[in-house]
Amino acid sequence: MNVLLVEDDEMLQKSLAYFLKSNKYQVTDFDNGLDAIEFIETRADKIDLVITDLNLPYAGGQQVIHATRTLKEINIPVIVLTSSGVEATELEVFDLGADEFITKPFSPSVLLKRIEKLIS
Repeated sequence: MNVLLVEDDEMLQKSLAYFLKSNKYQVTDFDNGLDAIEFIETRADKIDLVITDLNLPYAGGQQVIHATRTLKEINIPVIVLTSSGVEATELEVFDLGADEFITKPFSPSVLLKRIEKLIS
């Protein structure tokens, strides 16, 4: 399974990519939304799941969700990871089409269970 990970916190990006790879996932990671959107638009067939932060350089997580949801022929699940625990933010990303919303800090084991739930 191929995961697109979009996270601008370098330490979290590396540790999460390592965790996912150690659980047999292939990971393509970006530290900004613009590069992730370009990848989504050109390589959507190589993505099974998107995990994105909301606050990203160049293009935010909302734009990443939008780019994913505009792919009519492919339904790619989206998990949002964010430090914002504001209910309005959570409702907004669900309205944009996100499948899961996880507030940082989070348990990697819980993230793994939510991934398994989405792809089963």
